[in-house]
Amino acid sequence: MSLFDKLSYISRKRKLELFNRTMKPSGQMKVLDIGAEINPDGDRGLQLIDSYPWKTNLCAINLSSEHIFMIRQYYPEIEATVGDACKLPWPNKHFDIVYSNAVIEHVGDFEKQKQMAAEIMRVGKRWFVTTPNRWYPFEFHMRLPFVTWLPGKSYLWAGRIISYNHVRKKYMFGIKHDGFRLMNAREMKICFPNSKIIKQRVTFMAETFIAIGGDV
Repeated sequence: MSLFDKLSYISRKRKLELFNRTMKPSGQMKVLDIGAEINPDGDRGLQLIDSYPWKTNLCAINLSSEHIFMIRQYYPEIEATVGDACKLPWPNKHFDIVYSNAVIEHVGDFEKQKQMAAEIMRVGKRWFVTTPNRWYPFEFHMRLPFVTWLPGKSYLWAGRIISYNHVRKKYMFGIKHDGFRLMNAREMKICFPNSKIIKQRVTFMAETFIAIGGDV
């Protein structure tokens, strides 16, 4: 296991531990996992959709029909829906808990991120939302050092020159990162104004921001 994989493993493990400790899920609660997906080649024990014990009360939504098809194949007891995180197809306070791990940075610009946050707070009584820290000196999607310290969206242009392809598991040239926008702690607070923003740290500074809110 590489150093990157070890740090990622620890980070995902701590996020799930924090989720269970703060949300205290039970078999009577209805939970939504936004952006849920199955990774057959990865460590599936550290995804909520794999580790959650009460799958009949777990709902999953993903924009990708391929991901939803795979969820239905692995876990037919889960209600899996193709849909947009910015337009969730459920009524107000339908879920006891809404969980989303590293999705909000992929929905588009800041207005879309605020729209997703509003939808999470609308359908959920409580929420647990994570995203990478914009100012951490290593970008984990592209696996590049220091690029996020460039002004504005320059880090996306740097990623087009060379960045890591997670499917082919190697660095490649010319990869587009459209619809990808990293956030800082202030922006997470704007999106989730009545929430606690936790700065989770595995290394020397916080790699992840976690918004925890609702009737916690």
